[in-house]
Amino acid sequence: MPTFQGTTMQKAIDAGLLALGVARDQVTVDVIQEGKRGLLGFGKQVAIVNLNVIAPATPEPAPAAPVAEPAKHHLPHHSNPKRDDQTALALVQSYLEDITRELGLAATITSERRGDHVWYQIATDKEALLIGKHGKIINAIQYLAQTEFNHYGKAKWTIMLNVGDYRERRDAAVRRLAEKSAREVVARGTSVYLDPMPAFERKAIHATLADNAYVTTHSEGNDPRRYVVITPQARR
Repeated sequence: MPTFQGTTMQKAIDAGLLALGVARDQVTVDVIQEGKRGLLGFGKQVAIVNLNVIAPATPEPAPAAPVAEPAKHHLPHHSNPKRDDQTALALVQSYLEDITRELGLAATITSERRGDHVWYQIATDKEALLIGKHGKIINAIQYLAQTEFNHYGKAKWTIMLNVGDYRERRDAAVRRLAEKSAREVVARGTSVYLDPMPAFERKAIHATLADNAYVTTHSEGNDPRRYVVITPQARR
């Protein structure tokens, strides 16, 4: 029996009807799991349903009629739903809308693909609630949005989330931190260990100091506690 998923029960049923090419009154629905929104993605569950196509009644053949080989009626075959990038992006959009709604925020969410990155821009009057201290909330939401896309999509796209101009301001701050830390390393002659950062911020540190003749950089640890180490360049 085909199984379908969605962020809500209705979306799961709609996905099944679309995949099977039938109307609502042509199927019976068995609920496997009711969807839960959760908060910031925690405790979230997708809705899962089974759809069983109701076979149309066929009249019994007349006794005197010659027995013929029965016609073969093929219903659309469905295993697991195929991964689809546009569907995955729509689910990410729905996920972000659910979060802002749960937080009671009036927000407008737009998206734009730039190469292998898909940016979701959130405009709201209460930016701080979505950004959090040192960007912890926005980074957590972005991680969960990436997980959502990876589950349903097939492309190796990176999901990026921005609230106002936070990412631009944060990128400038990270690069200033890189340069300041490099000067400290040169002055003290010892390595500096930065706080854990998401991958895209660590890349900004590495890129900023890539041409610095006095220091080198590398990352240590495991996500989400992976961090950058800035070390004095070995003298030749």
